[in-house]
Amino acid sequence: MQDRQPPETVHVGTVTSLTGQFRSQGSQALEGIAAWARDTNASGGIFISSLNRRLPVRLTNYNDERVARVARALTEKLIADDRVDLLLGPYSSVLALAAAPVAERFEKVLWNHGGAADRIYSRGFRYVVGILTPASQYLPGVMDLVKNVDPEAGKIAILRSSRGSFPVDVASGVESYAAARGFRTVFSGQYTPPIADFSPLLEQIAASEADIIIGVGRIQDDLLLAKQLVQKQVSAKAIAIVAAGIEQFKDELGSWADGFMGPSQWEAGDVYTPDYGPSAHELAARHRLFNPGSGDYPLFQAYAAGLVAQRCVEEAGTLDNRSLREVASRLDFTTFYGRFKLDPQTGCQIGRSVVIVQWQGGEKIVVWPERMRRARVIYPSHLQNQHSIPE
Repeated sequence: MQDRQPPETVHVGTVTSLTGQFRSQGSQALEGIAAWARDTNASGGIFISSLNRRLPVRLTNYNDERVARVARALTEKLIADDRVDLLLGPYSSVLALAAAPVAERFEKVLWNHGGAADRIYSRGFRYVVGILTPASQYLPGVMDLVKNVDPEAGKIAILRSSRGSFPVDVASGVESYAAARGFRTVFSGQYTPPIADFSPLLEQIAASEADIIIGVGRIQDDLLLAKQLVQKQVSAKAIAIVAAGIEQFKDELGSWADGFMGPSQWEAGDVYTPDYGPSAHELAARHRLFNPGSGDYPLFQAYAAGLVAQRCVEEAGTLDNRSLREVASRLDFTTFYGRFKLDPQTGCQIGRSVVIVQWQGGEKIVVWPERMRRARVIYPSHLQNQHSIPE
């Protein structure tokens, strides 16, 4: 969709969850996008060679309320009514999957910084550009880490939500990689949210005597699972829960968060040498939320999505979406967030990987991969013998 007159701004649109289950992550994502827009405008805007000038960024955001049909309708509004030039996706795989068909219908690139489900890239969408490492690659690092410190470990238990494509993709990735690394899956279970008590499932997991316990579901379910693992003293040499990668995990569990591991798309301690955009150190100096412990990875990956879109616009020299998608498929560069490189056919991100973090002494510490770790993993990470969790 082309404007009849030369644009005066680069109009960026996004839908984010400012209420509902994902309000914390959605708010952080919006702050990341807004920070990128402010920084871009402070440097003069985005240079578009076909216009031979820089244009400032103008941002429009709507609250999707964490509801797929709302995200779908608002995505169409951004494209058809607001006529945005760049469309940045919502947070969560469910909402990204709601937005993607709309973007496809209008042939508008969806810069997907919030949905990691592999399914987003297996449906034949031509206009989705992935910023994130896909969900199936979230937790293989836990098995690499465990084998590195304990070659004899060989049993794994997996518990996931039955709803949503993200838990399915994470769990499938774990099962496939576990088999390749010589692990035997001794328990594989699922539950239907909302769930009030994991006790029957935890009894089965405890009986399996797994070396590694993996949990993945909605954030609130992950938090309940972690609490009940502590309360019921279900232990393992390593316990990884997807929600352990965010600050809310420590906020809910307090000191009992220590020992849990989880995946993170990016941590402030990550060190990448960017060949495009600001360094992590520069971002921390500019923005309070970019300092360690202040924000979670949704903040950083949203800022990175803005950078990636900007780089593609500057390379293409135009806001034409077909050109932007073609450029995105062939670029290979590094931002503060890490390497950007796509599978050119699917738009799936293949250039970067997640890190594994562990809570130690109330801090979220990168423990894998080896080249990026800030401390040695606590292993075995048997949970403390406590019966109560802070309210």
